[in-house]
Amino acid sequence: MRIVTSLSGMGPNAFFGQPAKMDGIISRRIIRVSIRLTLLFLAELAMAGEMRALAAQPAIFPFTHNGYSRPYLVYKPEHLPPHPAVVFMLGGTGSSARQNSEEFGWQTEADLNNFLVVFPELLPRQPDQPFAKQTNTTFWDMQGSRTHLPPAGMLPVDDDGYLMAVLRDVLHRNSADPKRIYFAGFSSGSGMVQLLAARHSKSITAIVAVATPLMEPPVKLAHSMPVLYIHGDNDEQFSGFEVNSPNFATTPHGNWVTWGYLNGCQVQRAEKTAWGVQLSWQGCRDHVSVIADFIAGFGHEWLGSKSSTLNRTTRPTESLNFTHMAWQFFANAHSK
Repeated sequence: MRIVTSLSGMGPNAFFGQPAKMDGIISRRIIRVSIRLTLLFLAELAMAGEMRALAAQPAIFPFTHNGYSRPYLVYKPEHLPPHPAVVFMLGGTGSSARQNSEEFGWQTEADLNNFLVVFPELLPRQPDQPFAKQTNTTFWDMQGSRTHLPPAGMLPVDDDGYLMAVLRDVLHRNSADPKRIYFAGFSSGSGMVQLLAARHSKSITAIVAVATPLMEPPVKLAHSMPVLYIHGDNDEQFSGFEVNSPNFATTPHGNWVTWGYLNGCQVQRAEKTAWGVQLSWQGCRDHVSVIADFIAGFGHEWLGSKSSTLNRTTRPTESLNFTHMAWQFFANAHSK
């Protein structure tokens, strides 16, 4: 038998395999590994983004005062100094701590200027009953026309005591600067921050109040108090104030005058602005600022908030943002 072997006919892959086929297998494996690594990388990015988003949300701190559960929210910017300033934001009637944390833009302002923001919780008129916008709404007990009605056997709601207790808790948890404690408030919250500052002027560095005056002025202050008060001339509390709001003790202009007297101020000044008029006191005790900004064509709202409409509808020559204005006022206020 004759066997003929042709090496040339066997081709180059006879002894060494098939590189082309092997290359294809390796290439497919590399592609699969690359896809898996890419998906893993994207998943890690998404997780990191979710973690940043969670970190950017206000933290909830359970808190009970006088038997009522009133958790408060705290927003901490990523780059917070060792002993940060603290801003409390008190919203108006019908609001909640969560809504107020989303409404006024304080998180953006805190990110820019590195301070803590606290959003305390309001209670409804009947605190043991579910919230109802029309019949059982939330508010601050600022000595105005509304009063909480605690159930039988329960202690009073005591907003004053609650807010001061939360302040102490915030200072303890965060090593915040006790000389830079600021309160801002809108509507019912405006009346509350003024009442709180009048009663606790040694513990509060400065306040900004929008759209409601102080209902129960003290005879005198224990310490001078910087005040920025803002009101619109289309707010019912401004136009026909006594007719529309007979339960309120003073007018917006009278409120600014009251704070001037309480701070021992000497001279009143007025300046026309692009958006209305600014009233200021000069020669105040400890050189504090006592300012009233009265906004033309403006109603009962917080300019720069989500629900604000003035800047969007009228396009004034000077766009206003009360949150930014408030922080600028706080940042320039003399510390205690």
